[in-house]
Amino acid sequence: MARKNKTAWAALLLTAILFFFPARVLAAEKPDPGRNLSLSMTLKTPGENGRTAAGAEVTAYLIAKATFTSRGIDYVLDDDFAETRLDLDDNITQSMVDDLVKYAGNNNITGISERSGEDGGVVFDGLTAGVYLITAKSLPEGFTSFVPFLYFLPHYDYDSLVWIYDGVAEPKIEYLPPVDVSVKKIWNDNGLNRPDYVSVRLINEDGIYDTVRLSGQNSWKHTWEKLDASKKWSVEETDIPKNYTATYSSEGYEFTVTNTEKLIQTGQIDWPVPVLLFSGSFLVSAGIVIRLTGRKADEK
Repeated sequence: MARKNKTAWAALLLTAILFFFPARVLAAEKPDPGRNLSLSMTLKTPGENGRTAAGAEVTAYLIAKATFTSRGIDYVLDDDFAETRLDLDDNITQSMVDDLVKYAGNNNITGISERSGEDGGVVFDGLTAGVYLITAKSLPEGFTSFVPFLYFLPHYDYDSLVWIYDGVAEPKIEYLPPVDVSVKKIWNDNGLNRPDYVSVRLINEDGIYDTVRLSGQNSWKHTWEKLDASKKWSVEETDIPKNYTATYSSEGYEFTVTNTEKLIQTGQIDWPVPVLLFSGSFLVSAGIVIRLTGRKADEK
């Protein structure tokens, strides 16, 4: 009886394998090279109340072309990207994708560019079968990042057991509201040697962003409005006035530059000081000698 049960279970297992497995293999081995291909996406930050990025410029680069074979699809790097020697069968990391974006920019490689609509939607139609590098060349104000990615067209979906010819991607983007950066000048002096103005420049990791003059006309203050919040902002005074030192402090995006006047020579000469000190020491010593000499004379 036990033997019959084992045989029955084996038969059921074999039937299941023959039923499901060939379906996957056969479906995977027959992509249609004549199908039209497209890729669509919506540029939107996560969450129900996510913000859509309208007017972004998104570019698709064909980095590898697809060749349809009896086994499925093989990929060969496009001539523009051949020097990267990217192995598409290897584990592709985000840093590798970022390097591809830099490579495309440094070598002036052209791609297909589309702008997102009011709903943040982007559609690429009439694509050639292959592997695409997707990146954003520009983002609307407040959107600080678009994570580039690779997309295979067509590709096989092992969940639905079908080939996907119209791809749908979900890019990762980030939004940070712009910030206002301000600077003010404080003087720590008697006001007599203060200059008419000073120059202060605004800096981020890309270099000098702007240079302004602070003076009594603008109350020694300035504000830069709607700046990129993802940047690291700082200020620096240029050509610090003679006989002044500059110190910096900040609270958030509010910077303060304090100019403190150095001690100024009053005009009194310094050479009598050591002379007087020496003379005083000499006279004190002489007085001690005189007192001792007089005491000895009295004792006699």
